[in-house]
Amino acid sequence: MTPDGNEPFRLLEAADPGPGRPGRGYRVEIPAGSPLFAGHFPGHPILPGVAQLAMVERALGAPLAAVRSLRLRRPVAPGDALDFLLTPSEDDWTRFEIRRHQEMVSGGAVASGQGEIGGREEGSAPAAGVVDLPVLLPHAPPARFIASVLAVSAEGIVCAAAVPAAHPLAEKGRLPACLGIEAAAQAAAVLEALARREGEAPGPRIGYLVGVREARFAVPSLPAGRPFRVTARRQGSAPPLAVYEIAAGEPGAEWLTGTISTFLPGSGETTRGE
Repeated sequence: MTPDGNEPFRLLEAADPGPGRPGRGYRVEIPAGSPLFAGHFPGHPILPGVAQLAMVERALGAPLAAVRSLRLRRPVAPGDALDFLLTPSEDDWTRFEIRRHQEMVSGGAVASGQGEIGGREEGSAPAAGVVDLPVLLPHAPPARFIASVLAVSAEGIVCAAAVPAAHPLAEKGRLPACLGIEAAAQAAAVLEALARREGEAPGPRIGYLVGVREARFAVPSLPAGRPFRVTARRQGSAPPLAVYEIAAGEPGAEWLTGTISTFLPGSGETTRGE
């Protein structure tokens, strides 16, 4: 809960997930004034995709160690109520489905660390920047994680990032490690914006994280406000979709690795559907 008492979301265990549906069912209520929408995005509030991983982590009661897959199908708006189902499997992965009025919002498979991961401190990153970030990202604080660009090429980018202590998912100065995925997605957004600087419609454009594959976390949580290094390297692109290999942490001591997919609507488009 934030200092002003405004809950980011409310997680309620359902009495019965439904006939023929094994597992545990939950109801998630996202207040219209949830602080998760602050800065994401100004004038066009959308729930950050990784917030759904934070909900799953809360339901599991243990930090996430890995995300084998996550597919985000529909954006979530202020005031939405979601139903989701957790189904453990024999291979130690927990599968989940999140729906809104029977419409699939997202789904995937995760593994929890049960408190056994950790033992690695997140390194700091230099704060010197080479570009003006406010004109490259549509995010505003506390949803903006990228502080500066450290290095950039046609296919990849290295940034300094930090999740503000004022972030609504912060508890006792710690944050879910999955927020590193959001930092990497923002780094990818900066790379895309830089590529359009000399072309048509430069500047920020609202995009969407639509997929995560084989993400691994070597830490159970992040210290709020501490800077870290994040990288995004383009692996493939077929506009409006792009795939990036991501990492967070110092080279050789990364605490997050994985792959993300992003969707960038054309100029003038602001929503995504299938």
